[in-house]
Amino acid sequence: MNNFSSRKMIRKYTIYIVLLFLLVGCAQKAQKKQLNELLVFSGAGLTNVVAELAEIYEAENNIDIKLNFASSGTLARQIEQGAQPAVFISANEKWVDYLIHLDLVVPESKENVVGTSMAVIVPSDSETDTITFLDHFPEQFNGRLSIGDPKHVPAGDYAWKAIEGGGYADALSDRMLPAKDVRSALMVVELGEVEMGIVYKTDALKSKKVKIVSVVPDELHPPIGFYASILKNKNNEQTRLFYNFLTSKEATDIWIKHGFKIE
Repeated sequence: MNNFSSRKMIRKYTIYIVLLFLLVGCAQKAQKKQLNELLVFSGAGLTNVVAELAEIYEAENNIDIKLNFASSGTLARQIEQGAQPAVFISANEKWVDYLIHLDLVVPESKENVVGTSMAVIVPSDSETDTITFLDHFPEQFNGRLSIGDPKHVPAGDYAWKAIEGGGYADALSDRMLPAKDVRSALMVVELGEVEMGIVYKTDALKSKKVKIVSVVPDELHPPIGFYASILKNKNNEQTRLFYNFLTSKEATDIWIKHGFKIE
């Protein structure tokens, strides 16, 4: 082999070695980044409180928490289709059970973390100050009513069950404005696009653009619970530490500050 060929081969192998080191380095960086990240899917009704809990946890631990908020049904479908969060916090037990049935969630990790109530709201400048949900509710307003879409949104499901429980389904079926999630139902009331809405009391308390005119009796709908669970493919120490934090004394104080009930 002549000197030219030898130099050419040396350069060739040098390039291979450099590329190999680069690939190994990138893989190690990606793995390290993955180990220091934790993805949490949470129902939209928990946006403020979960964001605060994540911020506190990040400040106390060397980890970056990514948050994805939407209706619990939407999130469950995303997980079914391949999304891989570490923790799923659902506003309805059925969506956790749905994922357990698909063998995607650790069954024994399902835990009822907190609860809340449903509230009837109106825009803050409305002349209506108080109503009684059990006293001919549909007759106490003339416009439309916004709730989350009962097919996909737990808050909407609770609201619709309360409407059915009060005997108002027929009277209100043509006056409903279903929203993609509970935050959207709140927003259309804030904007005055509907006369009333039924949302989580905890969401209503955070808004200065609406006022609560009635609290829906709890006996008219199933108990409202927000359920945390761990995804099977992310069942590791890092995930379990954050999961346990959600029910710690420090976290409990935050839940209560935001108006949630500890079950």
